[in-house]
Amino acid sequence: MQLLLPPTPHLPLPPSQEVGYNVVTMFDAQPTDTARSRFWRWASLIALLVLGGGSLLALARGWIVLSYKPSREVLYAWAAFELGLLVWIIVVSPFSPRNRVKATCLFCLCKSLLWMLVYVEGYYGDGRPVFAWRFSAVAAKASPKVSHRIPDDLSPPPIDTAETHTDYPGFRGIDRSGIVSNIALETDWETHPPELLWRRPVGTGWSSFAIADNAAVTQEQQGDDEVVACYHLLTGSELWSHRDRTQFREVTGGDGPRATPTVHAGRVFSLGATGILNCLDLKNGTLLWSRNILDDAGIDNRIFGMAGSPLVVGTQVIVSPGGKNSTLVSYDTGSGNILWQGGDADASYSSPQWAPFAAGDQILIFHASGLSGHDTDTGERLWDHTWISQPQERNNVCQPIPLPGFANRPDHVFLASGYGQGCALLDVKKFGDRWSVAEVWHSRNLKAKFSSAVKVGEYVYGMDEAILTCVDLTTGERKWKRGRYGYGQLICVGDVLLIQEEQGEIVLVAADPHEFRELARMRGLHDRTWNHPAFAAPYLLVRNDREAACFRLPVLEDRRPNR
Repeated sequence: MQLLLPPTPHLPLPPSQEVGYNVVTMFDAQPTDTARSRFWRWASLIALLVLGGGSLLALARGWIVLSYKPSREVLYAWAAFELGLLVWIIVVSPFSPRNRVKATCLFCLCKSLLWMLVYVEGYYGDGRPVFAWRFSAVAAKASPKVSHRIPDDLSPPPIDTAETHTDYPGFRGIDRSGIVSNIALETDWETHPPELLWRRPVGTGWSSFAIADNAAVTQEQQGDDEVVACYHLLTGSELWSHRDRTQFREVTGGDGPRATPTVHAGRVFSLGATGILNCLDLKNGTLLWSRNILDDAGIDNRIFGMAGSPLVVGTQVIVSPGGKNSTLVSYDTGSGNILWQGGDADASYSSPQWAPFAAGDQILIFHASGLSGHDTDTGERLWDHTWISQPQERNNVCQPIPLPGFANRPDHVFLASGYGQGCALLDVKKFGDRWSVAEVWHSRNLKAKFSSAVKVGEYVYGMDEAILTCVDLTTGERKWKRGRYGYGQLICVGDVLLIQEEQGEIVLVAADPHEFRELARMRGLHDRTWNHPAFAAPYLLVRNDREAACFRLPVLEDRRPNR
């Protein structure tokens, strides 16, 4: 007898006994969530991304400036953004407990991967970090681009050690004023574009070019060597180089030498970031003598290294190591022997400046404690003016501008710095054997952080932090403030300001106190640029910490005397 049983109804197996694999997505909501609560949970994430991510982007791009420490602001904003995302994942998100753990692990993995691919390459002039892909840096070092040629209508003559009227023999030109007179540039670059003569890779560093005849001399860091390199002005070909086994590394300011060499009477005087002062033969780079100015002064290096370019006055080469009796030190150009030492202030990052005052020639130095004037023959400190930019920074960089005979009075000096300090016009007087200095005016209208200004007529033009500004020298009144060029550098050619933007572009602006007028622009370099441009008419040399280029600028009128 067969027992017939009713069919057993099919019951689903528990999840642990199901055949196959059921994919559980990370977006499964918690069982207790309602549609409204899920909406607000996702809305909170969108708000976090928009507000937190937007604030981080604005700080990183410099659209929002809260203080003089934007690198710290970006770091804090990034940490707060990461923390906000983690809190959302762990506490607020609609994920199930298991998927919150998965999301947290995924977040940490993505963060680790990001920092493996991206690194902080350096910092912009305002302190914001410069992010770069690690693989792009490796590729750039592996395959540098070199492009140099001899122009069709120019044949490169040999190097001549005699100075000519076309020379730009040191930092900011002949007298460090940044002024190239008797030249009128063609400003219509659409019709008459500048011609690129050559472009080549160079080592790191913020040195500019010193140009004498067909030689263009600069300093750069190449691996473990600090190098004084001489290139042919017209072709970019390396003529010679001198190497010292030393290196200067600093994250904020970048690696390599800072100071621009000085060419004088067939010799090159260079000061490296670690204090090595070299005297070289311009023709072949032969070392004639060498000193370490920090060792001679018995003082440690400053945080951003030695940055003041050597000043040659007669048979003296004058530098500023800083420290007791060493604010300024003079060496004999022929032998390298110390001639005199003077002043007790620590060094900053400005260069010694010759001042042809009516009351007597002086050497000015903008040091960590302010500005002082020194006797050219003995180094004796004649006067000083206290000027400290943020006590913890003490960064005075802008080149002082001596103004003999300004405003129908004997001697004045213009100086400026950043970090909120501003600018001032000083009146320097001599009564018998005593000197005095007083502020004619003090203004915050021009805060030159680490670029230098130029005087044109009765006005001075410079970067107020990152914006080009014109100030009346007589009153300190701002005439205009326009043009965001970053923490770049500028010189004046004729009646035109030639600006090297921080992002690498080259810009012409009219030196007109009545209105701001940008006349022309072109792409010169392709990365962060703090180096000063050098102009030996009609040749413009620009460089940064990875490439250099030479352009032949169209000249409208050349009023210089014949060679």
